[in-house]
Amino acid sequence: MERTVRVALQEVGLSMLSAWLEQQEGSSVENSITCRCGGMAEYQRKREAVLLTSLGKVHYKRAYYLCPACHKGTFPLDERLGLRPGEMSAELESLLGVVGALMPFGKGTELFERLALVKASPQSADKATEAMGGEVMRVEEEWKAASRDAEAVNAQERVGKIGPRLYGSLDAVKYHDREKRSEEDEGWRDLKVGVWFETDAKPPSKPDEDWDIRARNITYYCDILEAEKFGDLVWATGFQRKALQAVEIVFLGDGADWVWNLVSEHYPWAVQIVDWFHATEHLGTVAKAAYSDSAEQKAWLSKVKEHLWAGSVDEVVKALEALAAEGKGGGEPAKAVAYFKKHRQRMDYAAFRAKGYQIGSGTVESGCKQMGIQRMKIPGAIWSTEGSRRTAKARAAFLSGQWDTLASRREHLPRAA
Repeated sequence: MERTVRVALQEVGLSMLSAWLEQQEGSSVENSITCRCGGMAEYQRKREAVLLTSLGKVHYKRAYYLCPACHKGTFPLDERLGLRPGEMSAELESLLGVVGALMPFGKGTELFERLALVKASPQSADKATEAMGGEVMRVEEEWKAASRDAEAVNAQERVGKIGPRLYGSLDAVKYHDREKRSEEDEGWRDLKVGVWFETDAKPPSKPDEDWDIRARNITYYCDILEAEKFGDLVWATGFQRKALQAVEIVFLGDGADWVWNLVSEHYPWAVQIVDWFHATEHLGTVAKAAYSDSAEQKAWLSKVKEHLWAGSVDEVVKALEALAAEGKGGGEPAKAVAYFKKHRQRMDYAAFRAKGYQIGSGTVESGCKQMGIQRMKIPGAIWSTEGSRRTAKARAAFLSGQWDTLASRREHLPRAA
């Protein structure tokens, strides 16, 4: 009974949309109108059009004019309302875009048909998702232009440090690209992911406590670019988040050089913190390489983690050098020594915790999981570079709560867009 009622309501809705569209033109039409070329386009007849909407296919008739000077036809009603006959309506595009951003196109359209009682192809979901991703790219170009405007930057700086503490984090996740760059290329590419967020949560007092960052006001962004070009987006998104007004900026990341190079270039005044879990993973690798007995592994690891938690990086380095001198662990202790010496200033965890800073980069890792693993790396997925880029950006926008704004922009694009 419910399904019957839903189908009936859908039929009523289609009739209402059709009637409403034809009503917008009125009962009478002008004999001629001014053409874009400056000539006069003459009325020909009423022509039928079909719109693909969230209720199904809507049929309606509207006036068609033809200009004898430029031989181009026009439909004033379509232009006035921003309609794109034969294509998806803005609402349908938005809904299918969400489906494609969150799920594989095939399974997503199957679910959409069950929920909306409207059949859509996987190709339509792909097209809608990439269209929304393209809109994200246009927005980002606007952000980049604004962030390069010296007057705008100075204006933000003049306001002063009135904003909250702002956290930033960068990471990358692999996805499979079908576009090979060489015969040896297996197609794995880096999707670089960034995030801005705020939190009032306090760091844990012990390393084995439950960690709950409770991030809020999260903005995700991503792209498939070399680090230098990705830096433009790191700066532009920060400018949009009013980073220059933040009382403090704290960046979290792993040991990747590209991360800290970008942070140092664009936000040299920011506090830099190596993620606690990445640091301890290095120690865990050394423990497994140096000791075959699990109890010895655990005892050594527990001791050096205590030193690290207290911010005593020198003690950690001494412990690693001692293993290297004894010939334990192969080359792992020496590798770890170089890592901890390099990031010494980014591992003063006792001081960071005393100031209330978060020391875990779980928010960006969640973004990598949600954008990369849960969407880009689903079993069997092999992407085109542009398709993956647009889909990832669409998903980032949805996760950041920007979808309705993007859909509104798309709704008001010209017919040819």
